[in-house]
Amino acid sequence: MQKLPKITALTLIVSMLACGCSDIIPESGSNSKDTSAYTLAPDPVSSETPPDTESKDPEPPDTSVPETSVTETSAFETSEETAASKPETSPDSSSAATSSPESSVPVSNSDINSYRAIGDNGILVAGMDNHYRGIMFYGGTYGYCDQYVTDVKSFQAALPEVSVYSMVIPTSVDFYNPTEYKGYTELQKDKIDYIESELKNTGITNVSVYDTLSKHTSEEIYSRTDHHWMPLGAYYAAQVFCKTAGVKVPDIKNYRKETCGGYVGSMYYYSSDEHLNNDPETYAVYYSPNEDKLKTTYYDRYYSNGYDSNLFLCNDASYYYLSFLGSDDLIAHIKTNAKTGRSLVVIKESYGNGLIPFFTESFDDIYVLDLRYCEVNAIDFCKKVDATDLLFANCAYTVAGGNCDYFSYIRNI
Repeated sequence: MQKLPKITALTLIVSMLACGCSDIIPESGSNSKDTSAYTLAPDPVSSETPPDTESKDPEPPDTSVPETSVTETSAFETSEETAASKPETSPDSSSAATSSPESSVPVSNSDINSYRAIGDNGILVAGMDNHYRGIMFYGGTYGYCDQYVTDVKSFQAALPEVSVYSMVIPTSVDFYNPTEYKGYTELQKDKIDYIESELKNTGITNVSVYDTLSKHTSEEIYSRTDHHWMPLGAYYAAQVFCKTAGVKVPDIKNYRKETCGGYVGSMYYYSSDEHLNNDPETYAVYYSPNEDKLKTTYYDRYYSNGYDSNLFLCNDASYYYLSFLGSDDLIAHIKTNAKTGRSLVVIKESYGNGLIPFFTESFDDIYVLDLRYCEVNAIDFCKKVDATDLLFANCAYTVAGGNCDYFSYIRNI
């Protein structure tokens, strides 16, 4: 019998936060609920042993910050990066952002880099590099990892003519968690590596972005005040996918960069730590070089009632993470001028949104389905749109947590 994982209250709540299951968290600005009822004390998380290594003594997770490679060039230096019932859906927290007075200048407090505090909902707020960063601890199970692998393999078996890819995206905790807090979280890389090993020799192509992202942690690849990555982080991951898929690799030098200051995201609302609110960040959006050649149509979750709009919903990055695609509950179709003969379907949650602008020169058609809201059979959908490629692009919380149930739902609906 497989050993049941140890899941603490802290693990559960931060996993639900990252996956958009925010119904247990009071909405920002709401006075209708007592937030003290949801405040958690620090509760270290024990790492679960993989199913095939239960007899071994588990080693403590190593969550030290990966060293930045001095030989790795940045994006600005080179053009190439060397079931039957549906789970209950809750609103995605990606829109939990506000504009605060812009403060692009590092805070001058000499004690900032030594600041450490566990805020509401178990969110760690830590000072580093003269700024404050909100960090969400990680927890997941190998049982859900196995379920994810089974579901992706089922898609591949039902779509033998389609190239299937799996991209599991790490969140910021693996790269920025202070050493003294390593016992409070599991290492996402353990789950990511486990999934990769289980997908070997299955015909499914793993898209490994962990090591690439670890080489760019000195750049703004993850938001300090939100639980998402930044578009720059998505760019590096998109490069890895495009190389793997054998299509044109995006060059960020050709993208129009727009910035908007005053960004404060979900980590402030979840933690209630004013240090984050008083230290907003500048948000950068990269607009596709062929943006004026794109035709974007949005449909409801049943793939009906389509209407034409834009991939980029503003021209100045003022919508922050919602600047591209906007709402997660819609199915999107982006028609491009790439002329590659390739049609890509992306099954994702909010982490996948940031990737889409970097695919517009590589595929003729891009279809975007959010597994939490989609109400069409995703296998039938891939057949209907003549997909040549299918990418699963989701964060480590989703594939090793409760949102994993959606993969089974959307292939059986």
